[in-house]
Amino acid sequence: MGLDLSRRRVSRQQRQETALARALTRALAEDPVADDEAGAERLIERALASSTPDGGARRAAPAGVPLLPVVRLDGLEVTQEIQDLSHTVPLVAGKATIVRAYLSRPAGAITLRGELLAARSPSGPWQAVASLGTARLDPSRSGTSPAQLRSRRADLGFSLNFRLPDDLVSTPGPLYLRMGRLIRAVGSGAVPSVAGVRRRRFTLGPAVPFRLRLVLLSYVQDGVTFTPSTTDVELLRSWLRRAYPVSRVELTTVTVPASAPVEFDASQVNAQLLALRAVDVATGTDARTHYYGMVDADGFFMRGLASDIPGTPQPGTVASGPAAASGFAWDTDGSYGDWYGAHELGHTLGRFHAEFCGAGGGAPYPYPNGQLSDADEAFVGIDTGDAALGLPLRVVPPVSSHDVMSYCDNQWLSAFTYTGIHDRLIAEDALPAGPAAALGLAAAGAAAPPGGSPTMRLIASLNLDRGTAEVAAVLPSSDFGGGDSPEAAGPDPAGEVAVRILAADDTVLEQLTVPLRRSACEAPDQEVTGTVDVDLPDPDGAARLQLLLNGAVVAEHPIGGAPAEPAAVRNDAPAFGAAPPVVSGGVLHLAWDAAAAPPSQRYAVQLSTDGGQSWQTVAVGLSEASVDLPVGHLPGDSVTVRVLATTGTGRAVVSESAVSLR
Repeated sequence: MGLDLSRRRVSRQQRQETALARALTRALAEDPVADDEAGAERLIERALASSTPDGGARRAAPAGVPLLPVVRLDGLEVTQEIQDLSHTVPLVAGKATIVRAYLSRPAGAITLRGELLAARSPSGPWQAVASLGTARLDPSRSGTSPAQLRSRRADLGFSLNFRLPDDLVSTPGPLYLRMGRLIRAVGSGAVPSVAGVRRRRFTLGPAVPFRLRLVLLSYVQDGVTFTPSTTDVELLRSWLRRAYPVSRVELTTVTVPASAPVEFDASQVNAQLLALRAVDVATGTDARTHYYGMVDADGFFMRGLASDIPGTPQPGTVASGPAAASGFAWDTDGSYGDWYGAHELGHTLGRFHAEFCGAGGGAPYPYPNGQLSDADEAFVGIDTGDAALGLPLRVVPPVSSHDVMSYCDNQWLSAFTYTGIHDRLIAEDALPAGPAAALGLAAAGAAAPPGGSPTMRLIASLNLDRGTAEVAAVLPSSDFGGGDSPEAAGPDPAGEVAVRILAADDTVLEQLTVPLRRSACEAPDQEVTGTVDVDLPDPDGAARLQLLLNGAVVAEHPIGGAPAEPAAVRNDAPAFGAAPPVVSGGVLHLAWDAAAAPPSQRYAVQLSTDGGQSWQTVAVGLSEASVDLPVGHLPGDSVTVRVLATTGTGRAVVSESAVSLR
């Protein structure tokens, strides 16, 4: 019959609203934005007044029926992890950014979608950003005070939410935002709005990277090999990117066999990490890189520890912890290794415990019960989500959620912790990256370089309750940097740690008290552990060193002599038929010879998958001229292997070989 059904489906009020929206747009076109609230109100009143006589829409309401309602903007919040309405939490360039618009309408509930206009200069160009979904406007939820905005901040459904495109937030500097057009979620036509009258200015601070080498510890128990899963790795990467105040997470992974026997503790892993890191940094790894060791808890549970809580920027502080499928009712993403790792890494960034839910040895924390905010909910968390992992955008409730540095459930970063980590990462980023590929190829028996007495770097772990210790590595400081100074040692209530350097005839050449780095994050019922990372003198004739705890020898290690250069590395994988696989059971067995090597000789092994442009250390302190490596993560058909041999003193000698993987 020729009926215009689409027009019939649009109510008279919706047609009137569309007309009024157009009239308001025309009225605001000459002077479209204001930069303060008072100026915005003047523009709004002028626009409303001028839209009535000629627009017709506001006069079209029958007698006794209120004029058409107009949408206003009660608040605009820019958040990346947690925020308050005064925007006291710093915004970081390059980080996923969510804008939440809190709108109100004086009569009649309505569901809207719309757009946000964003620019990096006050004059534009303006980029339109579509809302992620819809917002329900209810007359009972209106007003601009924190109390009036509280219910809308608690529920994404009551705010119009936008994710800013990456190119808009990629660089530091001012960010300008204003609301664009609003339309009904159901039906058609624009909704009368003055929400876009005010232009708001925000500031993106410097981009802050987080450099992380994630060391996946492999171990064998009862004939089964345990290694953290890809899920563990990706969830930690994602959690740090979403929750930490960083523009990017520069994460690299390496799988290494645990050097200590099962069931090892985190202090032993931390000593291994310190040794791995020493070799890596000497051969080109950025010295600002943090190291975290992840251990699969399906074999046994290793409680996480950090090697220290540094009061100044010290990226060389390491930490380790467990990962496995979550057994926590509140954690449903598939692994608890994400927030657990963020907690231990927080210690390496100078953060103490928030002393709630059993966490002790902490520092003052501003909110009760480890919450993210006081009861006024001034700070509200936001998780920007990760579509690749099926994690949605969500509000993190500020009272029922707790700071990651506590031991409570529902963990996130409070503004207190977030800002503290932000400031520390900025300070770390200003540190030098370190010498690239500083380690040179040394001939066997080469003398230490001129300019000072030769020294050696001792890295070890101690268990003070058991009175035991393990030496992770002794490295020449000339090649692998230095640790703490013995003069820095002071009395420790848990016991005095000393190092004794002896000649071959047991003559004591040196004895020094050395500092113990007590492990951070230990529970009251947990054994007291720590690490030693100290720079020691290398007296003539040194043949071995002893580590002492309260005067008792708890570990010994041979040193001294001229290192012998390792021969070419070979693959000793067992042969199967005419075409032997070079990798057997997912394990690469590397071996080499070192003729006339002294008993003190130890080896470090590095792999390169880019032809020697970069290296990853996979073993340190090997006493045998062989190593078994899990290689599931290695790409390509071959790998370059570098073996570094040292006797702890003098210089290291190096051998490189290409080894086939396929």
